[in-house]
Amino acid sequence: MSHDHSHHAGDGRNILVAFFLNATFSIIEFIGGYITNSVAIYSDAVHDFGDSLALLFSYFAEKLSQKEADEKYTFGYRRFSMLSAFINGLILLIGSSYVIIEAISRIKSPEVVKPEGMLGLAIVGIAVNTVAAYRMSKNKGLNSKMVMYHLFEDLFGWIAVFVVSIVLLFKPWYILDSILSIFISLIILRGVYKNLIKVGMIFLQKFPDKLDIDKIQAKLLQFDLIKDIHGIKGWSIDDETYYLSLHVTVPEGTDISQIDELNIKIKSLLAIHDIKYSTVEFESSSCNQIQLVLQKS
Repeated sequence: MSHDHSHHAGDGRNILVAFFLNATFSIIEFIGGYITNSVAIYSDAVHDFGDSLALLFSYFAEKLSQKEADEKYTFGYRRFSMLSAFINGLILLIGSSYVIIEAISRIKSPEVVKPEGMLGLAIVGIAVNTVAAYRMSKNKGLNSKMVMYHLFEDLFGWIAVFVVSIVLLFKPWYILDSILSIFISLIILRGVYKNLIKVGMIFLQKFPDKLDIDKIQAKLLQFDLIKDIHGIKGWSIDDETYYLSLHVTVPEGTDISQIDELNIKIKSLLAIHDIKYSTVEFESSSCNQIQLVLQKS
């Protein structure tokens, strides 16, 4: 238990460090974008500012998600982390869409940019995002993955800015600045879309994709006394913790002590597959036969 708490505490610290790095650098970017007249720098400033808000919200959501279950939230507070991931996605979706609209208007009438300033900011941007992405890569969970994914994309975006700024030092192809900002934003939108779909499926209680139910069922059927397994239902509490309910048919006359022992074995197996919460209903084979007759009639 103490290991789990220290792990989450580390997650919070990493998110906080990433927040301060991003927030500070986004301010520098807004100033740098104004000085260099670069829409690509502005686009990344908007992205970084969105990331900063997302990181701050993620920090508090991550802290809240560590709370144990109580009478109000009987499954705990882990879903708050998913809510944070969803809000993060919306922030980035709106910010990236705005940047694309601005960049398209610039393509129609390219403006002169200052590649020297772009190059300097690119070097700083690569350094800042490398540190932030490295810290976030140590975290687990969809909320942290959402943030880390965008930090990596931001890193690749700055590498692209670095290359383009070098080209602009020798060739006045200013349209590259707008094209680059659209390219960065489209990559961000692709990642946001994929992660929003994952979060949406969790909120809609879709059966977890990570659970190989056929494999789990095959292992359960190897236990003595289990004749059949049916009525399987499951959903995700977050992207790492799952709930599963199932009906288990046992031979008629099985005593309660045998069922208790079997229940412990089933719960242990399910726990290996990150199924923290489960409901197992036991039925005798004769009861199952009566149900089949009723269904047929």
